[in-house]
Amino acid sequence: MNLFNFILYILLTAMGLFMMKLSGQPIELGLKEGVFFLNISSKMVLALIFYACSFLLWTGIVAKNDLSFIVPFSSAIVNVISVCLGIIIFNESTNIYKFIGIGMAIVGVILMNYK
Repeated sequence: MNLFNFILYILLTAMGLFMMKLSGQPIELGLKEGVFFLNISSKMVLALIFYACSFLLWTGIVAKNDLSFIVPFSSAIVNVISVCLGIIIFNESTNIYKFIGIGMAIVGVILMNYK
């Protein structure tokens, strides 16, 4: 596995989620009085750019690694980072179940790497 690409994928995915939350507004698109409209904030545009870049990296990562390993491994890391960002930056609520879940995700990643 190309470790640099994997770390960059994780960071871009986490930053995409972070910017989506930070924008505080969903993308609005549709027709109004017969005219197409798109309402998107600059933070959301940045989030989409992060996500597009992470997707391009992801295609290369998936093509060159075992799917049964890389998908759960990357998902666990992104989930742990997302929960930590939510707690630390956005002051989201915490409870024992979140900490148990984070611990289980970390243990799962360790077990998946155990040879």
